[in-house]
Amino acid sequence: MFEKMFAKYARAVSDEREREWLYKKYRAKTVVSIVFYVLCAAVIAGALALEPYFEQDWALAVMTVLIFAWIGFAVAALCLWISFKRMYNTILNRPSYAGEMPEVASYRQKVSADKKSAFRKLWWAWLLFGLCAVVFIVCIVLETIQNPDSEEFGVWGTAAFWVLLAGALMLFFAYFINALLKQQKGKAIEQQTAPEAAAIDRAQGRKSTYDIRSDRNAQTDKMYTYLFPNETLRERANAERIRRTKIITPAIIIFGIMSIAALALFLYFGLIGYSLPVMFTLLLGGTMLLSVCTVGKLKAIESEQKRELESNPEYAKNLEWYRLYDGFFKFKGKLFYLFLVAGIAAGWALAILFPASGWSLLSLVPIMAGALINNRLVKDLRRKAIPIEKEIDAEKVRQGEADENADTRDDGAPRM
Repeated sequence: MFEKMFAKYARAVSDEREREWLYKKYRAKTVVSIVFYVLCAAVIAGALALEPYFEQDWALAVMTVLIFAWIGFAVAALCLWISFKRMYNTILNRPSYAGEMPEVASYRQKVSADKKSAFRKLWWAWLLFGLCAVVFIVCIVLETIQNPDSEEFGVWGTAAFWVLLAGALMLFFAYFINALLKQQKGKAIEQQTAPEAAAIDRAQGRKSTYDIRSDRNAQTDKMYTYLFPNETLRERANAERIRRTKIITPAIIIFGIMSIAALALFLYFGLIGYSLPVMFTLLLGGTMLLSVCTVGKLKAIESEQKRELESNPEYAKNLEWYRLYDGFFKFKGKLFYLFLVAGIAAGWALAILFPASGWSLLSLVPIMAGALINNRLVKDLRRKAIPIEKEIDAEKVRQGEADENADTRDDGAPRM
């Protein structure tokens, strides 16, 4: 049932029996995690739906059962996750041995090195999160000592919640930005291990399917090779892209800090309904607006290259590739932004209607739906673009061989 999702772990294991045992752990972890997430939704939905009836015993009984079930599955999911990760990390750090498929050993080494590299790079985020966790525990202890009989959080309990939330969100943003930058540079682990993954899948009897995460050509650096065959324009476009990245990346961090502060502020005043739409407006809306405002120079370079593609028959395949992408971004590529705007607008509407309740969480539905649809559309686009890219690459190889042969003939022939 979960074989496709388990493939990235299976590739690190040569022994079939060990692979089956690892899969059983993965399946148990995944099933319990799914139940936990369902219970999360049930607790939120129950709190929203039963809020007017909390004074009645049956409503409190239902919520009590849901909360205890949620806590039980949270503990079970955490234990299973730790057990699975411990076994998988042991496998990753295992040295290669005689008779093992070389690609499996190489795959393990690359994945292990990538994990260690990410941790070394983001040690500061883990340190800050650890400090936040320590502060959280200290604040809870102080809250318990100061208000042992209180059913509601006081100053220390409230501070504990804000600190832990800030630490968790900061860690999430650090990993998100790091993963985004690696993906753009073509250094994501799926891209690094693509050759090994294809060989291992064949050896382990899995059908190799297209995975956009391992598609190097789907990233900006590689895409520019096909969009800008003129090297001078490509260098200008890359310089402009790097300039935009230096503007947008700090902005994401700033918007992230602002969104956390806004979330804490609205929760403090009991306006939980406004917390999510404000957070999305600052983080997603602000980043999107900044991206649109800084794209002008890049579009000008792209238009310059387009004119050259249309006037030079040598770039016929590049023009075909450009038109494919241009057609996509005219409509299909904008769908996610429409879903994003719809989600933010729905969040604000629900916040205005229910300022003290969490109904605005429903605004996540159109945003998540838009992300899933966009992922499917991009995959379809890449399936159409890959054959064109292969033809362009093959033509470059032929041209390179022709130039090499011409140089060889020139060197061997007498010059007049």
